[in-house]
Amino acid sequence: MKDITPADKRLVDEARRVAKRFSLVKWKGQSLSCVGAALRTKNGKIYSGPNIEHPDSGPSSMCAEYSALAKAFSEGHKEVAVIVAYFYGGQGDHHVVSPCGRCREFLRLFGNPEVIINISGDLKKIKLDALHPFSKNW
Repeated sequence: MKDITPADKRLVDEARRVAKRFSLVKWKGQSLSCVGAALRTKNGKIYSGPNIEHPDSGPSSMCAEYSALAKAFSEGHKEVAVIVAYFYGGQGDHHVVSPCGRCREFLRLFGNPEVIINISGDLKKIKLDALHPFSKNW
């Protein structure tokens, strides 16, 4: 596990900005988003995106990591260096969150990036294969 760098802090800030911005988007009075993700590609480009929750059909929802990865991939990037997801809820409840299992599997398509996680209030970086060890053999 590694400490985060100033460049990593900028990624966290970007994920927070996206999460906050899209948490205000409403559909039928409900929020459609509460998580933002930001990633840095191997060549240093930053991409971000929100989650999109479908209030009437959970399986049709999309995680924020997927949004950010789709943007990077659509621009020709195939390797991610670092990624972070940030939850922005009401009443001051906002913090870095770990990627879900589905996102961890999807991230494997983009190498073995470092993932910024929250450990008892401290932000650290950990390689994806430490969070998703059984995918090493792909």
